[in-house]
Amino acid sequence: MIRVDKTRIARNLLLIGAVKKGKFRLSSGKESDIYIDLRIVPSHPNIFRWIVEHLFLEFYGLLKKKSALIGVATGGIPWATALAYRAGLPAGYVRPRRKEYGLTRRVELDERVNGSVILIDDVTTTGKSLAEAADVLRDEGIVVDTALVIVDRNEGARDLLREKGVRLHSLLSISDIRRLLEN
Repeated sequence: MIRVDKTRIARNLLLIGAVKKGKFRLSSGKESDIYIDLRIVPSHPNIFRWIVEHLFLEFYGLLKKKSALIGVATGGIPWATALAYRAGLPAGYVRPRRKEYGLTRRVELDERVNGSVILIDDVTTTGKSLAEAADVLRDEGIVVDTALVIVDRNEGARDLLREKGVRLHSLLSISDIRRLLEN
């Protein structure tokens, strides 16, 4: 089995410019000296494929117990799709708001999928987006007890999700990235 090398993953994110130092305002409204932009990772297919493979290996035990992977729009969609493809599972996503045309859905997932799903996002700070997506899925009758992110910024997401009965897993934490930047 391949050991997940968090330092190497963080180094690759830094190499492609997905991690930046400076002064940034996050979507949560908080300020940070580090910005993590994982939306550019699919522009680097070899690194994207390599990280997805590490996600698959690290979380195989969780994946084999779930019926689908659901991305949080927009950052979680490519990760959920690629990981679902690798795991042989259906993929879907949660929109930030209901469509005003067509089927007017907020959740895009084959209605025949049942069982527990994993909610996926790229980065989490406070966990509000994941918590809202979990609520939306539950309103649709979908069981959500697990969330997965590439990077947890360790600013409250784990606690918020725990209160909602959702266990958060992450491939990296902001501490992993800070350690690399300090070296």
